[in-house]
Amino acid sequence: MEVPYSFMGSFLACGFLVALLRQFFLVPSELRHLPRVSVPRLLLSYLTGEVENERLRRLVLPFASERGEGVVLVWALGRWMVHILDPNLARIMSDNIDLFPKEAPPDDLMLWRLVGRSNILMSNGAQWKMHSRVVRSAISRAIPVEQFAALTRRLITVIGTDTVVNFDDLAQRFALDAVGTTAFGHDFDAIAQESPFAREYNGIMHAIANPLYLIFPTLERLLPRRALMKTMDTFVDGFKGLLQAKRENPGVDMMTFMLKEVEMSDRELRDNMVLLFIAGHDTSAGGISTLIYYMARNPDIQARARDEVLSVLGYGSDPTVNSLKQMPYLNACVNEALRINTPISYIVPRTTSMPVSLGNYSIPAHASLIFNIYVIHHNPRDWAEPEKFDPERFLLPDMNWKERGLWVPFAQGPRQCPARSFALHEQLILTALLLREYEWTLPSDSIHLDSLKNAFSPFALSIPRDLTVKFACRK
Repeated sequence: MEVPYSFMGSFLACGFLVALLRQFFLVPSELRHLPRVSVPRLLLSYLTGEVENERLRRLVLPFASERGEGVVLVWALGRWMVHILDPNLARIMSDNIDLFPKEAPPDDLMLWRLVGRSNILMSNGAQWKMHSRVVRSAISRAIPVEQFAALTRRLITVIGTDTVVNFDDLAQRFALDAVGTTAFGHDFDAIAQESPFAREYNGIMHAIANPLYLIFPTLERLLPRRALMKTMDTFVDGFKGLLQAKRENPGVDMMTFMLKEVEMSDRELRDNMVLLFIAGHDTSAGGISTLIYYMARNPDIQARARDEVLSVLGYGSDPTVNSLKQMPYLNACVNEALRINTPISYIVPRTTSMPVSLGNYSIPAHASLIFNIYVIHHNPRDWAEPEKFDPERFLLPDMNWKERGLWVPFAQGPRQCPARSFALHEQLILTALLLREYEWTLPSDSIHLDSLKNAFSPFALSIPRDLTVKFACRK
């Protein structure tokens, strides 16, 4: 019996496709000795748009909590990556920046067209040392407590009295004005009205997150998204405009300070501006929204924090750096919010220039290594009831969570986030003034009544979505 050519062609095409997919998802031979997450389960998670924290809780956390593994292989963005789950191994990797430099990002991923590669996040060696010195000096000059307080008063005006607001949106708008006025010397006035700049950015991030392009990054070369590239380049031109404005009209902001550094090129200044924007806009907004949510869910915690704020500030004083140090419970609430729903679940990959040993694991040269913050923050071997919002755990004298590397929302080691103090004071001041002004709860129709739900992000961000909050004025 003669086989039809059409059938034979289809059979060969299917066989070729299966072989191609098998090769695409195949674990490299040098990594096959490591434990790994099932590819079908990962693909189903990606295709259904499961949020990052839920995927990590279901598929990755059990390797640490149930099996005691210190590392696990996870397939993402077209390749296999080694996720570091053990805090001791994470510290070794974080402290040894020469042995574990930042990995050069893949050319296929559209995100890097936006973020750039010449910044404090992605650079290595002498270039990173220069970026680190300049950026850290610019950020650490003084905590802008007065500006944070002034922006919070703007926010209170917008919230008004006895009202229900979309707080995740307000948190993003507050964070945009905070990074705009302090880092760029530019007032986006986003709290009072929706910012076109933020709307364009959110549209770009949504477009970048197309699941097909995330699973098969090579599509960026085969089917380039030219309209998105044009939109992205126009958005980046806005940062170039801000840079030029700072040259013509210097201020007391971070970018004015950085412009004085003759070592830094326009490209490096631009890339660091975009990075500061994303970090100050997205991660700060996520941390703020998470804290407000858990205080709404736990009125006893909210009341205790309010009593502490009133005992220190009274009804008229604004917070200062020193007065915030006198609020240990509020600080514990911020720490717990950053633990339980870390704004960024894991860090940009490191790599290795040579084969190394991490604990009992042999890591081959050129492996991609991920510092998994989410797993370290949720491992029940280290945290009692990790899914419970419990600020008290940060007041226990024998917890030693910093020394043990268990609380790492800003990473750790020489390359930890330089804006740590900036972000913590931003959240403390905002929350202290809201506590003095309002009591807040979740509306009866909130999607978050049972648990916090984050928006989908392909870039490891944990930002609550559709977070409506009912504020009642206390005066």
